[in-house]
Amino acid sequence: MGGPSPEPDEPVTAARRGLSARVIAVAVAVALVLAGNAAALVLVGRDDEQVAGPPPTPAPTTTAAPDVAPPSAPSPDVPPPVAETTSTTVADTPLGRTVAELSAFVADQRELEFLRPVDVELLDDDAFVDRLLAGSEENRAETDETEQVLRALQLIEPGVDLFDTFVSFYGAAVLGFYDPETDELVLRGRELTPHVRSTLVHELSHALDDQHFELHRPEVDEADDESALAFSALIEGVSVSIENAYTATLSSADQEQASREAAEFSRRAGSSPIPSIVTQVAQFPYLFGPFFVGALVEEGREPRVDAAFRDPPATSEEILDPSVYLGGEAPVAVPQPADEGLRRIDQGTYGQWALYLTLDHFLDSEIADAASDGWGGDSYVAWDEGGRACVRMAYAMDSPTDLNELDSAWRAWAEAHGDATVARDGEVVTVTACG
Repeated sequence: MGGPSPEPDEPVTAARRGLSARVIAVAVAVALVLAGNAAALVLVGRDDEQVAGPPPTPAPTTTAAPDVAPPSAPSPDVPPPVAETTSTTVADTPLGRTVAELSAFVADQRELEFLRPVDVELLDDDAFVDRLLAGSEENRAETDETEQVLRALQLIEPGVDLFDTFVSFYGAAVLGFYDPETDELVLRGRELTPHVRSTLVHELSHALDDQHFELHRPEVDEADDESALAFSALIEGVSVSIENAYTATLSSADQEQASREAAEFSRRAGSSPIPSIVTQVAQFPYLFGPFFVGALVEEGREPRVDAAFRDPPATSEEILDPSVYLGGEAPVAVPQPADEGLRRIDQGTYGQWALYLTLDHFLDSEIADAASDGWGGDSYVAWDEGGRACVRMAYAMDSPTDLNELDSAWRAWAEAHGDATVARDGEVVTVTACG
């Protein structure tokens, strides 16, 4: 349930960020110590990290394809290797030569040139996890607030410590990361196996885009809408597409080996439980980003992708339906609903993807899909109410028919929830839930 009731004179505070972005940010940033938006959104902070796990289950997989995952664990009877570091200018080592070769592949795919060498570190499991989780404790307070919001919507089970779950899961599920703020590119692996090389291609594509378009954008991460989530989908969509293109060039034997490594890593990562809502939101950029980027390429090839980095999408709707982005359609501005607590926990935009996931938690998937498909815009606020959290969301839809479908779906959801109400005022449906 929510935290202790605040003192009457405690100032009202509010976190800035839409729920989808906030969950993913916590999910990824917490373990990634999201230093600042950039690469994969909040998954950006340290940008990307290739995470494992196809929706709707928490079992991890690699970057974009469901049911695939990261590098295998080192055999316990083999002594751990010394971490190796290289720059693309150092071509006289296996890692250096590989970085140079794969950088050329990425540059050719993106039709861009690297402006400077990329430093790459290859670390064994223990060293990688230490680097990955360094400083994550500073994200605990934000994670606890997100836990309150998810609990009010009954999207996580009682007794779940979201922070500890995140740390455990991402310590097992992250394959590598590129940090656009520090230009660090770190891979988890003992050797340059096919799977590790594929991961390197993914991260090098982030480095290339960062050099040309600056992926570290605090203003995006701090926005109270879905900008961070949508931007991460663009970023990951590019990297996943290039990674897939590289994997297709591998021999059958190497592809089979990569699949075995992925399956083993997925098995290990899957042993760390995490609420499905978190994995579903965190996987959004990897699963739908390539679809969005494919639409951009079809519209105007790589120059259209470059233009999207300069003017990125800002909603999950644009990622799910690229025609909305390409047509320049903006969401409806929905006034933020009033809260009734002494301490505000959160506020912002909930978004189409989070709407679908929330409805899908209690309702049939087809109903949830139909009800969320006409999303036109929303806003939400969450507050502490005497030790429990409450969330109020207001929605506008694209048409009266869409509004009727959403109204009906929320009422069925509220009945299943047990502590929620639904109200309709003109062209807006408002939902309030506590827990």
